[in-house]
Amino acid sequence: MKFNQHSFALKKPLLVGICNFTPDSFSDGGKTFSRSTALKHINAMVKDGAQIIDIGAESTRPNSEPITYIEEINRLSKILPYLNYKKYLVSVDSYKIESQEYALKKGAHIINDINGGSEELFKLIKKYNAGLFLMHKRGTPKEMQKKLNSRVNMVREFDYFIKKRLKILNKMKINLKKVWFDPGIGFGKTLNQNLQLMKSLKKFSSANIQVLLGSSRKSWINHIDTSNADERIGGSLASVAHALKQNIHTYRIHDVKETNQMIKVLKALNK
Repeated sequence: MKFNQHSFALKKPLLVGICNFTPDSFSDGGKTFSRSTALKHINAMVKDGAQIIDIGAESTRPNSEPITYIEEINRLSKILPYLNYKKYLVSVDSYKIESQEYALKKGAHIINDINGGSEELFKLIKKYNAGLFLMHKRGTPKEMQKKLNSRVNMVREFDYFIKKRLKILNKMKINLKKVWFDPGIGFGKTLNQNLQLMKSLKKFSSANIQVLLGSSRKSWINHIDTSNADERIGGSLASVAHALKQNIHTYRIHDVKETNQMIKVLKALNK
């Protein structure tokens, strides 16, 4: 399947390795905020089984401050020209149209939009023959976990989110095989709402809909078992194992080697 200028044969499950090119990520606190450490980390994730590398130049953790598109592009300019676009798929985690277009021009294959996309972005995707990760969230990163509404049926809301975007995508004749819908675990949701979404993933898995689960190291695990971000590998793996049973095949993760190993062992046990 062709993404932007390159063709790839995607294999399931599809592991999306996270590279935070930021000084203030919740999961690593800026450990890969230099070109050399970022490239080393990316190469390691590809070796360990990641088919997609997701580059983020702005932290969207709870309480984070937004940056301008100028600053975001400045950060992206320090890493995007040095990636191997023929070896692995590159997604860029950005909700700003200026940054999204810059990334696509540089060769990015997929745009990961926490705002769930826009017609302006969809036009760019069609122009560059690229892919989409479309995430559901409530509120902005700065205040999303401060204004929670526990009465909202988040499963129903995510279903509406998907249907609304499918209507636009189909109208614009965008290839749905290159579109993934992300329930946005931890983005404006209570623990119970996060759990209900993960328990209901099978509802959204169909021939025409692809779901991306991004539950890795997030604070929902901390609400079950008190832990720092780097102590949540067990909870992250549990969520992937659970989702695999629900016919979900795409995972945005920090711990690629461990996740890949877990999947291989599960496959052997289930033979």
